[in-house]
Amino acid sequence: MKIHVADGTVSFDKGNIGPRLDKAAFLKSRIGEASETILTSGAFVTFRFHPEPGISGAARFRNNRLNELSVLFHMPSDDADQWTEELELARKKVHDEWLRAELGTPPYRYSWGEIASVFDPKGCVSDIILRYAD
Repeated sequence: MKIHVADGTVSFDKGNIGPRLDKAAFLKSRIGEASETILTSGAFVTFRFHPEPGISGAARFRNNRLNELSVLFHMPSDDADQWTEELELARKKVHDEWLRAELGTPPYRYSWGEIASVFDPKGCVSDIILRYAD
């Protein structure tokens, strides 16, 4: 995975996802063809996908335009179907270290949007989230 900070595009083994992507183009892409719809609510629809080994992602569209992209790195505890807050915070630390190595010191704010590493205790997950500006 590679995040291109110039335009917010993320390159994966199976293709690219970026802020100008619309839902129809996503669904025709190699990543989108293998995705599954996980949530539809009003103007929003979210798809889960697996763009390369060791990474899962979700693409959220608002009014058919990519609004948010989240990715997470798989951890050994995922294979054992174990979850604890401590293990999820370890995933966040891996995300934080990866972002720092790739992009430097946060905050990560750009003309196209922002990138954040977050732990959501309600959702029980840590993600790298790219939020695209309208």
